[in-house]
Amino acid sequence: MIKGIQKKVQMLQRARVRREKRDDSGFLDATPIGDLSFLLFIFFIVTSSFILREGIFLSLPSARAGAVRLAPEQVLEVRPENEGFRIGNRLLTRDAFASELRRFKDSGPDKVLIIRMSLRVKYDRLVDTLSVARENGMRKVSLQNEGG
Repeated sequence: MIKGIQKKVQMLQRARVRREKRDDSGFLDATPIGDLSFLLFIFFIVTSSFILREGIFLSLPSARAGAVRLAPEQVLEVRPENEGFRIGNRLLTRDAFASELRRFKDSGPDKVLIIRMSLRVKYDRLVDTLSVARENGMRKVSLQNEGG
């Protein structure tokens, strides 16, 4: 009798186990995919840069634009050199060039800065010249190449 009861209990347990099992063959658990997506999202947020870099933006003339004649007092020519900025025969430091440019810009409307670059001058001198022009509000800049 005890053996019979034990067999019935075992059969009931097996039936209960069979009933508790579900058929998961067509079901995809989305939790790991969601976790992975969330981690990737955090990774890209942390590694990406949201700082906008300041630059020098140039507005280039169109192909149809013609030559423009300017009065000599509307033009300031500067020649960047490896050791400074040359205006006429004067070699200026960055600060002196900035104050000269500010004085030139404030002397009247429609002022144009002409930057004459020599091939022997380092490229970063051109960038520095453009930076000084931008810092001092010069909107009209012309770039010219000098041989040598």
